Amino acid sequence: MTRFLPLAALAFLASCNTGPELVPLGVSGGASRTDTIYRTEFVGRFSPSPICQGQELQIEFAPESVYLGETGCNIAGTRRISNGVALELVGCRAEGAAQADRTLSVTRAGSGALQVSGGGVDSTVQPCLD
Repeated sequence: MTRFLPLAALAFLASCNTGPELVPLGVSGGASRTDTIYRTEFVGRFSPSPICQGQELQIEFAPESVYLGETGCNIAGTRRISNGVALELVGCRAEGAAQADRTLSVTRAGSGALQVSGGGVDSTVQPCLD
């Protein structure tokens, strides 16, 4: 019986999950193709000028949220549109006050620039270099 106990303990420990199951590199981990396109092609900081500091309009596309100047919103959904994505933004807040939900269309405008429209914005923006 005492010889069996260490073997049983070893078998039990081997069957335990020792950590999170990681997704292999290059696989989107359950994210939709549109989410993957958004995260790989659009995430970053943008403004009308490549020098963002001092610009009135600055947009930051993060994996789970978007910041339009002082307004931050959570991304509830993404859908594919011609040459880009549409982001369904919810839970928007500016300076602590709730703001209306909105849909933001983000499309490629060439040379790394993006055309952003919706939610009170209609502008071509460049990636920030600063």
